[in-house]
Amino acid sequence: MHELTITAIGRDRPGIVAGVTKVLFELGCNLADCSMTLLRGQFAMIMLLEAPDEVGTEDLNQALRNPATEFDLSIVVREASSEAGPAPQRPYVVSVYGADHPGIVYRLTSELASRGINVTDLLSRIAGEGIYMMVLDVSLPEELDPKKLAQDLQEISGELGVELTFRPEETAEL
Repeated sequence: MHELTITAIGRDRPGIVAGVTKVLFELGCNLADCSMTLLRGQFAMIMLLEAPDEVGTEDLNQALRNPATEFDLSIVVREASSEAGPAPQRPYVVSVYGADHPGIVYRLTSELASRGINVTDLLSRIAGEGIYMMVLDVSLPEELDPKKLAQDLQEISGELGVELTFRPEETAEL
């Protein structure tokens, strides 16, 4: 077995997930991790799967042509990196709420990146008339002081004119 990734993007409609996963099932692949979302009627999905050794990227690309055509999807298949990702660290959540304007995501994520903080998930929405909401799941390096970071993020939120909360992530069982 080896790992492959699939990304798929297109206009949302019923049956996309079933169409793509049917191909995976028929090829003997196992879906390991998956994330799917809708953004204003646009569907986006990324999957990490375990494929039998005889199923390569070209085989999977060929097999996915039918659902790609049927659902008008852009699909990309790649070999998954064999390099291990960043070591798990301390999970925290940053929540942002305020008037929408350019630069909120850039300013906060660049500050986090400059401190070696990995963003593991990001969800943002425009709610109502110009109200911006964002939730970031982040992973803090062990040596980083969360209290100092919280103070610095509050300073940045003041500059951006948004409300910000910073808290440890609560663990939940799926």
